[in-house]
Amino acid sequence: MDGIADVSPDLWRQYASAEPGTIGGNYLRTFWQPVAMSSEVENGRTRPIHVMGERHTLYRGETGTPHIVGFRCAHRATQLSTGWVRGDDLQCMYHGWTYDGDGACIYRPGEKQTGRFERADIGGYPAREHLGLIYGYFGEGEPPPFPPFEGYRNIGVIENHVLDFPANWFQTMENHFDEVHIAFVHSFGGSHNDLGRSGFQLPEMKIYETGYGMIRETRVEGGDWRKTLYLLPNIMRILIPTFAELNDAGGWRDTYIIIVPTDDENHRVYFTQNVHIAEDEMDVWREVHDRFNARVRAAPPIAELAHKILAGEAHITDHMDHPHLLLLEDAVTQGGQGQFTDRSRELLGRTDVGIVEMRKVFLREMQAHADGRPLTAWNYRGEEPALGFDPGSG
Repeated sequence: MDGIADVSPDLWRQYASAEPGTIGGNYLRTFWQPVAMSSEVENGRTRPIHVMGERHTLYRGETGTPHIVGFRCAHRATQLSTGWVRGDDLQCMYHGWTYDGDGACIYRPGEKQTGRFERADIGGYPAREHLGLIYGYFGEGEPPPFPPFEGYRNIGVIENHVLDFPANWFQTMENHFDEVHIAFVHSFGGSHNDLGRSGFQLPEMKIYETGYGMIRETRVEGGDWRKTLYLLPNIMRILIPTFAELNDAGGWRDTYIIIVPTDDENHRVYFTQNVHIAEDEMDVWREVHDRFNARVRAAPPIAELAHKILAGEAHITDHMDHPHLLLLEDAVTQGGQGQFTDRSRELLGRTDVGIVEMRKVFLREMQAHADGRPLTAWNYRGEEPALGFDPGSG
């Protein structure tokens, strides 16, 4: 498919959907997807997860190994995340039916045959950990190689964040290809002022396909080229400011941002960030993190605030002290398109060249998968992003 102008609204919904059985949902399931931060699931604990329109149970065995199994017990269909972790198995709270890490039913107390019972299997999915995130593979057949990306050549301190967004995942992915928006959307908090895009100065932009996905290069007059990498289908590697006061300890971060659909109108955004902190500054870094995390716990979630702002019950300027103001700005604009936008209403312009080019690649790959044709074998070898300005000049 060479262009995007003739894609119907119904077909767009197939591409942008993450539900099982849709073109987009089937395509996304051919890749590893993060389902939680490692810190969200302690040893011997469970967590219900909602990924790409389906619900599952994530638990960490007493050995520390993560497992992903079905959402409900096969016996009376109660939610398994309410049960107990026994070693590396999961026991239902209701009547004690027990499943191993592959979702196989291995114990049914009270039955004549208490042992293995295949009819009660609930299914399981491969689970792995990488750089502070737990990943799952929900596709057919053998999963692709793990980890899904190399990581960092020089690892300092790894920071992880995750937030819920009130919009379809593909809207945020499109936003990632749109650097022009930062001159406007992020002018409230001024988070990107070091790029020299203040005063609504718009950048020159080049975007092209690579062996691992795509790359975007931008600059303003007299500036250096800023380089952002896209590890398709849903990973971006970029140098960006982090959140609020966290910038006081380490500055801008080398960041992997991964977008994972919850359902067709919501998604989670995972951040894996690498920052180098001198040993004698680690106490300051911890103190800054403690203060920031306390503010996050006290603040309303950005998805909740975005709904209120879009309903006219508040304005973004009422929440300028929000610890995630940077992402609240994005959540309002992307949710403001409609939680699952109708692209037939768009009127694209010159500043949308990045979106047009990325759509061409996505449509090609998704349609190839739908047609049973080979997909592009993306191969990321660790190329690094570029900042686009001299951090010592500010």
